[in-house]
Amino acid sequence: MTGWQGERQKVEWGEIERRLETRLPADFKEICEVFGRGAFCGYLELLPVDSAGPRSLLGRWTAMKERWANPRMRARFEPYQVFEQSGLILWGQSVTEASYYWLADASASPETWPIVARTDPLEELHRFDVSTSEFICRVLTDRDFRPFSVASKVKSLYFEPYG
Repeated sequence: MTGWQGERQKVEWGEIERRLETRLPADFKEICEVFGRGAFCGYLELLPVDSAGPRSLLGRWTAMKERWANPRMRARFEPYQVFEQSGLILWGQSVTEASYYWLADASASPETWPIVARTDPLEELHRFDVSTSEFICRVLTDRDFRPFSVASKVKSLYFEPYG
């Protein structure tokens, strides 16, 4: 779809999944390995999975857990909670502050996890019963996928690697 032909990335999924205490969706892992760090169409970014730094998937999950004691933080995500066997795991974001989460459940197949997303930290959360790859595809190509679509703003699909 994007014409991307970069070198495949090696990711230590075992460590990430051990720390989260759950497996991650296979399509997400495939996308991360094929594309690495970067953004689709200069817009949709996958959180880095090749580190545990503060901006990585693990770093953002850890920070969210630490801030969860704050009632104002919890209120921003109602009716959801941060992942601890079930709940939200942030996996991606946009350059315009949209956030993309899985509604994860360690007792269910990660391939069945819905996506929960919002366009702005103060906006409402939307639930989508689609895979990670379908969600990304719809954001990039489906003009009717409101309010998340960038299809009308993107002339051609591409992937921009970081670093």
